[in-house]
Amino acid sequence: MRIIVIGSGFGGLSAAIRLQASGHEVTIVEKRDKLGGRAYVYEQDGFKFDGGPTIITAPWLIDEMFEAAGRRTKDYVKLVKLDPFYSIRFPDGTVFNYNDDKVNLLNQIRKFNPDDVEGYKRFSKDLGEIYRIGFELIDQPFTSVWDMVKVIPEMIKLRSDRSVYQFASRYFKDERLREAFSFHPLLIGGNPFTATSIYAMIHQLEQKFGVWFAMGGTGALVKGLGDLFLDIGG
Repeated sequence: MRIIVIGSGFGGLSAAIRLQASGHEVTIVEKRDKLGGRAYVYEQDGFKFDGGPTIITAPWLIDEMFEAAGRRTKDYVKLVKLDPFYSIRFPDGTVFNYNDDKVNLLNQIRKFNPDDVEGYKRFSKDLGEIYRIGFELIDQPFTSVWDMVKVIPEMIKLRSDRSVYQFASRYFKDERLREAFSFHPLLIGGNPFTATSIYAMIHQLEQKFGVWFAMGGTGALVKGLGDLFLDIGG
């Protein structure tokens, strides 16, 4: 079958690769001068700037895509795990180095506010349920009103009407820690004060799988996917 994929963002590229690998004849149509979509790379004065996503929190999904095409991720792009994931710097000069080392996290939390150590433990425990339900829904197609209605009970149970910041504030007294554990919507252009608390599950995702970076920036991953598409006949 001949298929046209409109747009060469990560969604378009991944769809095109999987379809081409399945035996279809795929053409990608992109209005801009290069691949990437929201992951477009801007260049100025010898520097490159990622215009969209900058980090990877589910690297196995990328591996699955390359494997579906009979290739290996490492032959196209180098992914490295970051440590720390983020260095969060506050106006008062304090720094919170955020990673997946629970001992490190608890020690840093203790320095900010000893009372928040137990709060973090409860925060992490409750996030487990949000992660379980949220990740189950992440790849579900909502093609009808009924599909959306069916998940309302779970959304109510998780109190997804609350913002990420409101959710974090239930567990942390220190304002800096509230911000450190609720900033994640910023990574997708969201507002921690209004984005649904479902996004808090990103912390759980990072704790399980780490935070990764494509050497050369997001553009290197885009190029790798583009090269993969061409290599399999696209």
